[in-house]
Amino acid sequence: MKIPVETKRFVIRRFEERDLQSFLEFMLNEESTKYLMFEAEQKTEDGARALFDYVRDAYDSNEPIHSYAIAEKENNRYVGSCGYAPYDDGIVECYYSVNNDEVGKGIATEVTSALAKLLSSEVEVRAYCHPENYAAQVVAKKSGFKPKGVQSHKYFGNFGELFIYERNS
Repeated sequence: MKIPVETKRFVIRRFEERDLQSFLEFMLNEESTKYLMFEAEQKTEDGARALFDYVRDAYDSNEPIHSYAIAEKENNRYVGSCGYAPYDDGIVECYYSVNNDEVGKGIATEVTSALAKLLSSEVEVRAYCHPENYAAQVVAKKSGFKPKGVQSHKYFGNFGELFIYERNS
């Protein structure tokens, strides 16, 4: 998938240095990260900065990390992040998150729909949501993913709602 990707209102692009403060606001907000699989250290300022730098440094490496900023098209302002990771042969798992003050504006649905549509031309696209993260489950459904029930995640071992993207949604 070629980055950047444009949607109607947003650009999915690599993280830029100017995104750091908004990224930190998200990572240090306990409400924002309570359902996400970050380690406790990554939810500290030092840990979040290290994660941000690690992702940026990996973009041009032999093992890139597909974690991207969601920025408003009109002013390049960071509002959240999205991305994907290999799950199994021919399967990727996508994720989406929006900064707390941007929740409820349809951002996650717009970018997740675009991301899943692009990726699904080459691989199966999945999303796992914490069973109590109802907002993420709504985004998955609105973005064209179909619920497949609670399943154990292959790598983390935790249980979550599995959603699989159906391209013709």
